[in-house]
Amino acid sequence: MKSLRRQLSLGLMLSLVGLLTLQWAVVTFTIDHLIQSQMTARMQQEAEGLLAGVSVNARGELALEPRLITTSYQRPFSGRYFIVLLDNTGKDAAHKIQSRSWWDVDMPVSALKVGEERVSHVSGPESQPLLLLGHAYRKQQRTITIYIAESLVELQQSLRLFHWLYGVFSLLGLLALLALQRWIVVNTLLPLQHIKENLAKVASGEVQQINAGGPSEVMPLVNEFNRILKSTSQKTRRSRLAIGNLAHGLKTRLAQLQLLAGNGSVDGDTQLRQMIQNCSEEIHHDVERELKRARLMGDVYTSQQTDLDVELPKLVTTLQRIYSNKTVAFAWQHDGQARVMVDREDMLELLGNVLDNAFKWCHGQVQLHVSVQDVIQIVVEDDGPGSSAPTLDTLLQRGMRMDESKPGSGLGLAIVQDIVQHYHGQVTLTHSERLGGLRIQMTLAPTSVGTSV
Repeated sequence: MKSLRRQLSLGLMLSLVGLLTLQWAVVTFTIDHLIQSQMTARMQQEAEGLLAGVSVNARGELALEPRLITTSYQRPFSGRYFIVLLDNTGKDAAHKIQSRSWWDVDMPVSALKVGEERVSHVSGPESQPLLLLGHAYRKQQRTITIYIAESLVELQQSLRLFHWLYGVFSLLGLLALLALQRWIVVNTLLPLQHIKENLAKVASGEVQQINAGGPSEVMPLVNEFNRILKSTSQKTRRSRLAIGNLAHGLKTRLAQLQLLAGNGSVDGDTQLRQMIQNCSEEIHHDVERELKRARLMGDVYTSQQTDLDVELPKLVTTLQRIYSNKTVAFAWQHDGQARVMVDREDMLELLGNVLDNAFKWCHGQVQLHVSVQDVIQIVVEDDGPGSSAPTLDTLLQRGMRMDESKPGSGLGLAIVQDIVQHYHGQVTLTHSERLGGLRIQMTLAPTSVGTSV
């Protein structure tokens, strides 16, 4: 598994190393170029100063004012040199003048054309690295080429010292930046560590929700996880209630059967046999109800939205098979939006219980209308006997049934109310004006579920 901290640290480290290396190269090149430009400009000025003192005498020989020759040009191997050439020859002493500092070294230079300039790096006396500048001028109707050379030894030593110091300080700066970026990465990812600890507490059962905060990029994931935890808790609670009710019903009836079975007069008592038969049928109906609920749910999976165009036909087909003893005309409509932002398992359980109740009591018609606006509104109507107004509200109570003579546990509408309350909605039971039976209206606000966790 890749570590986010390691990836961030490695990426930032490579970025800093690359940036500082590029900066070092740019600064080094810029300084070298700037120094050479300054040296070239100064050497150009010296060449023009020498040109002012250069002349061609009547015999056609070069002459140079002695006062223009500084001591640095007179001291051998001083590091500063010049050569003056006349016309395109410069092969004899009459046509060439060079500084005493050259001593007996003969530099291979050539005359240039007027206006031509040449800058190069050469090896001078005693293998000194030199910067050589040559420029040709027109004076006294003659072409005069002047070369100025300057040693780079001291400059290179200074540059090496600068490069070394700059490299050391850059390395120290890099280490400081790496330490800073590591501190930033660790502190930035610290909320994720708190979330991880909260997840461990959720797994161990210490808490039921992730209470740690985090960056805005992570909080949607935390909120969605909390929504799933809350939804799972609600479903678990409903399942425990259903299982508890089933177990209680079975336990009571089994106790009655055991009591009756222990009575020795059962064989000749028709009433006792009838009681045993009734208890057995009630247990059978309870088991069938749970099996029917499982069939209505089908193969469920966690999803934050439900496509009614896909799910509703399968649900209705299952109900028609369950109530195959009568023909039910089912019709449904929506306002153009068949996808609802409600957990698929919750929606199937809600519609399964409401439609199961409608199919059970209807004479032959059941209608469903779904409207998706700011809230989700679901209306189910049937043409069954309905119920009187005073008893409608009691149907939402756990264990209450419209007709005690028909099998059932009275849990279906109570489960519906639990689901609707989970989505901060409400259930309303009224008389259906169109079909004459029961009208169940449910309002859901799924967005409030996401924001409440």
